Amino acid sequence: MKKNILFTVLSGLAVFAFVDEVVAQPQVNRSVYFLGGAAYRHELNPAFMGEGGYVSMPGLGNLSVSAQGTAGVGDFLFVKPNGGLVTFMHEEVSSKEFLKGLPNRLKMGFNFNENLLSAGLYAWGGFNTIGLSIKSNTNLSVPDQLFRFMKNGVDAPEGTRYTVNDLNILTTNYAELALGHARRINDQWTVGAKMKFLVGLAKATVKIDRLDIEATPDAWRITPSGAQAYLSAKGLVVPTRGETGHYADSDYELDASGKRTDKLKPGSEQLISYDDVNFDDKNIGPTGFGMAFDFGATYRLNEDWTFSAAVLDWGFIRWKNTLKAIMNNSFEFDGFNEIPVKSALEDNNPNSINNQSDRIVDDLEQMAKFTKEGEGLKRTTALAATLNFGVQYTLLVYDRLKFGVLSSSRFQGRHSWTEARVSANISPLTWFEASVNYAFSNFGSTGGLMLNFHPRGFNFFVAADVPLCKYAPKYYVPLNRFSANINWGINFTFRPKFKTKYRCV
Repeated sequence: MKKNILFTVLSGLAVFAFVDEVVAQPQVNRSVYFLGGAAYRHELNPAFMGEGGYVSMPGLGNLSVSAQGTAGVGDFLFVKPNGGLVTFMHEEVSSKEFLKGLPNRLKMGFNFNENLLSAGLYAWGGFNTIGLSIKSNTNLSVPDQLFRFMKNGVDAPEGTRYTVNDLNILTTNYAELALGHARRINDQWTVGAKMKFLVGLAKATVKIDRLDIEATPDAWRITPSGAQAYLSAKGLVVPTRGETGHYADSDYELDASGKRTDKLKPGSEQLISYDDVNFDDKNIGPTGFGMAFDFGATYRLNEDWTFSAAVLDWGFIRWKNTLKAIMNNSFEFDGFNEIPVKSALEDNNPNSINNQSDRIVDDLEQMAKFTKEGEGLKRTTALAATLNFGVQYTLLVYDRLKFGVLSSSRFQGRHSWTEARVSANISPLTWFEASVNYAFSNFGSTGGLMLNFHPRGFNFFVAADVPLCKYAPKYYVPLNRFSANINWGINFTFRPKFKTKYRCV
């Protein structure tokens, strides 16, 4: 599958990037929110104070991978009567069959968070944390009209029109150094805050307000509006086709008989040459700096009820080394090819999933007629902030069993989402606790489980959110909307000097 840097972003709207290989919204699994013995609970609310101090195992203290989508494999791959596997583009899949289960807007997110090094300790009247992490967040939002065009555009009569509104792709990658402090105000209130220093590694934003698509006798006429792309990465080399001399057949004008001439279409020289996008190995490094804050508080009403709230990642990054590309001019597009799938496992088969993915990428490349507008630019973007509200109830007859309700909302324009989670949390032993929970969000429902082992001197946790939906029996992948997360880590712990002075919330 093609791996050039720029077009990996531009072609993210192709669902086959999801079907073929789900890459990994930076986050800790939210099952941890109500487990007092978990070392990294403070990442969901900086007011949470640990049982004691800890030091993470380098690179393995907290690793999280997650993915979510409003559609699944079953919306794009279909089984023929003879058992063969075909894509939605195959002629045996009717347009009605494909479109009946397709959401009005396809949203997907692929996320990764790795804690390189972290520590926490009691000092200066409270609980203090420091952490160094790498975070990656990739999201796409695509209207169903694009897929309607892909499916119905073959041999469409002249005058057929499609309108694709508000297509958006976003990926943000950065390193974070976080310094946190939490302290108890009185027996009821605990507050906390974090200051985060951010180092931008790479960012790409593709935003197309509108694509007007009209069938002509020989091709599709596509007129873009408000189409912009920003790519920030030090060492990124994005040449034009005029600079490389690598042109596609569609870049040349045709004669009266429809044959290709040697004359280039106007503007072809300024088009980005996607296959030649690369990195200068001697010039790779940070491409921006920023700052963010976390704020949190907990309120203990009595022995039974505790309320908490936090706002996370309230900040920005100032990006340098930014390239701007635009699409202003109308152009012709031959349309998408029929794409059968013969085997999902045979990569050397011309009809394998990998090879079919490349064909869709090739077709999408012909639709992404971006021209380079400027280089070396600067721009400032906000982080995606998250708001958490939690309520915890401790069972009167058995105080080792607690129930929790957590509301989480991510604010990121088209890529925003909201989740509600209910959980039962039990700590039958002083060194072991577990959470069983159910969550419902824009991406469907999930069942979650977290196990946290925290004997003296050691902490190991593992958590997973699994989509509660239908699965493909052979590959065990979700057939419709889904949300999934895997989170685990290893840390070394030590108790505070004056253990009775502090109490976990």
